Amino acid sequence: MGKRQMRKQYLINKRFQINLAIRFFVCLLLVAIASGWAVYYAVWKAVIIELHGVQLARLYHVIGERILFYGLGAIIGLSVLSIFFSHKIAGPVYKMQKTVDKFLETEAKPGIIRLRKGDAFTDLADSLNRLFSKILPSA
Repeated sequence: MGKRQMRKQYLINKRFQINLAIRFFVCLLLVAIASGWAVYYAVWKAVIIELHGVQLARLYHVIGERILFYGLGAIIGLSVLSIFFSHKIAGPVYKMQKTVDKFLETEAKPGIIRLRKGDAFTDLADSLNRLFSKILPSA
C-alpha cells in the first residue's frame, strides 16, 4: 500500500471551482426562495388571515429572521463545501493535463498517473497510463 497523498492546495483550477461554487450557491438560493415562498403562501398567509393579532405578527417576524439567518448560513456553507467537492474533479484533471503536457514537451515517458482514493476520472487516468505504456515501451 502506497503513501497516502494529502491535499496541499484546494483551489487547483480557480476559475472552474469558483464558477462551480457560484452555480451551486445560485441553485441553493433559488431552492430556498421557492421553498420560502411556498411555505409562506401555503401556511402563513392562511394562519395570519385566520388568527390575526400582534403576537402572531411578532412570531412571523422571528421565524422569518431565523429562516433567513440559518438558510443563508447553510447555503454559504454548502457553497464553500462545493470547493472541496470540486477538488476531486479539478485535481485529477490538473494532474492528467500536466502529465500529457510534459510528455508533449519532452517526449520522455511520463510517470504513472496516480490519483487519490475517491478522486474522479480514475478510469481515464488508467487509460492514459495504458496508452503511455503502449506508445513508449520500457527501455
